[in-house]
Amino acid sequence: MASSDKDSSKQASGDRVCPKFDLCGRCVLVVGGRHQHVSHLRRMVEEFNGCFVHHDGGTEESMGKLTNLFGRADVVLFPVKCVSHAAQSKVKSLCRRYDKPFIPLRKSGMEAYIEALENLVDRS
Repeated sequence: MASSDKDSSKQASGDRVCPKFDLCGRCVLVVGGRHQHVSHLRRMVEEFNGCFVHHDGGTEESMGKLTNLFGRADVVLFPVKCVSHAAQSKVKSLCRRYDKPFIPLRKSGMEAYIEALENLVDRS
């Protein structure tokens, strides 16, 4: 394993490299995404000292509930291909109103979430 600071903050797990970072108690709201990723995302965020909140983007949960979740969120992530245009518009509007950063993800795989969280930590 390389000795750079960035590489030393990661730990090998089989063939995969797992990030080691601290979300410092930030609350991450994920809107939409693949149902099978939710439990993995929750576990990952909580293991890295964060709070996880999920809204399905309006498929089963009401969009009104989304507004209520913004009070807790420090950042909002949403995969653009796994959430409706209406939900994307609502997220962007709420983020602007509540001055919350949002990160639209171009891909919906776990790697996209990991990269977004790493970038969030790097910016702080």
